[in-house]
Amino acid sequence: MTFTTLRLSDRVSLIQEPGVANFLRCNIWHVRGRDYDLVIDTGMGLGPLKDWVRRESDRPLKAICTHCHFDHMGSLHEFDCRLGHRAEAAIFADPNSDAVVYSGAWTRIEVVNPTQHPDFHPETYQITPAPLTGYLDEGDVLDLGDCAFQVLHLPGHSPGSIALWDRKSRTIFSGDAVYDGYLLDNLYHSDPETYRRTLERLRQLDAETFHGGHYPSFGKARLNQIVDDYLRGEKSIGNVMDWYHNLLRHSPDVYAEQDWTGVAVD
Repeated sequence: MTFTTLRLSDRVSLIQEPGVANFLRCNIWHVRGRDYDLVIDTGMGLGPLKDWVRRESDRPLKAICTHCHFDHMGSLHEFDCRLGHRAEAAIFADPNSDAVVYSGAWTRIEVVNPTQHPDFHPETYQITPAPLTGYLDEGDVLDLGDCAFQVLHLPGHSPGSIALWDRKSRTIFSGDAVYDGYLLDNLYHSDPETYRRTLERLRQLDAETFHGGHYPSFGKARLNQIVDDYLRGEKSIGNVMDWYHNLLRHSPDVYAEQDWTGVAVD
């Protein structure tokens, strides 16, 4: 099976790609609205995501990429409506491996289970170009008819990182601006100082639920702990190979399922 779906509420479902290492497995969010649905991030592109979403909904779809990295934009090309930040438009249109950070250490560690995806080959894997059909920036609003999301520009992890903020339900889809795991601030277009400001901004939001780009969702108390740990230098990856080998010592089964027990939204 290329994808799995976990329905968290009548409105929100989590779609994931089995066989992708759990530390890299992108949270693909399907948000149902009255007038249209959102698909927030699109994984590595190991299977036909649009067809999978269509099993649950026949409403118009808008695909949002929170940023231009390979684990989030792999299936973006499948959608007719493709939205992201203008700062990364050139990368969506020409996603060479260096630009989407599928290079260096990330090509030397096993990120896809060969028994589940025997056709995946690290040396030939590449992202299909997906030129944006529209741009999202700070203050823009996506109105689904029965709920609305404000766009937040949250650079640091990448220059065009964005999040979607539902003030009414106090829920944010944060992409890789924050998630409950080790954070990346040392990529070629990352900016640690800007990232710190982004994390402090997230801390100031009156949010109750954070749906990140990876790992299970969490609440405000956990967000504060993640930010505090990062600011103390305890929550960043640093050298990828050192981090990966340390991970294997403590959690050798990198394809184990994550525990989403108790995660729910209204």
